[in-house]
Amino acid sequence: MDAVIRYMNDLQKEYARLAIENWLTDELFTWTWWFLCSATIIPWFIFIYLLDRNRALSIWLFGLMLILITTFLDDLGSELNIWSYPIKFIPVSLIAMPFDFSVIPVFFMLIYQYFKTWRTFSMALLGGALLFAFVGEPFSVWVGAVSYHGWKFYHSFIFYIISGMVSRAFTQKWIQPER
Repeated sequence: MDAVIRYMNDLQKEYARLAIENWLTDELFTWTWWFLCSATIIPWFIFIYLLDRNRALSIWLFGLMLILITTFLDDLGSELNIWSYPIKFIPVSLIAMPFDFSVIPVFFMLIYQYFKTWRTFSMALLGGALLFAFVGEPFSVWVGAVSYHGWKFYHSFIFYIISGMVSRAFTQKWIQPER
């Protein structure tokens, strides 16, 4: 068993070395990499500017819950080869940092902030899910930021709805209404 573990560790080290080498020679500073860089940074500037500081605790909790859900499921889907990220913002990461840690949570935190009732939140969430699943994701595929291997855009649409609802329900369960 120790030999197998050592062999797997050696393979992981070699993978990391090759991933960094490929990133430095073929990915870094490409058009797609700049797209990912912008998608990581710009949403946070918008969020900080628009954040309702009186409700910041619940908004951040909602966003962190969403980040946990998207990161876990994104990593799982990548490990199962349901999708892959040909160009990465950071070389040895399976997760899609620009999407999981920036674009998706920021957009949905703003929905959470501005649409305070379940009814209005659900309608805005539906619009956001439509936008991400049927505009944002096809664009991301087109620019080469993600490749789907059997995954369909409508699966993402359902995922966005469920993850937004779960995150909101979790947040409302643990945070008292803020005035």
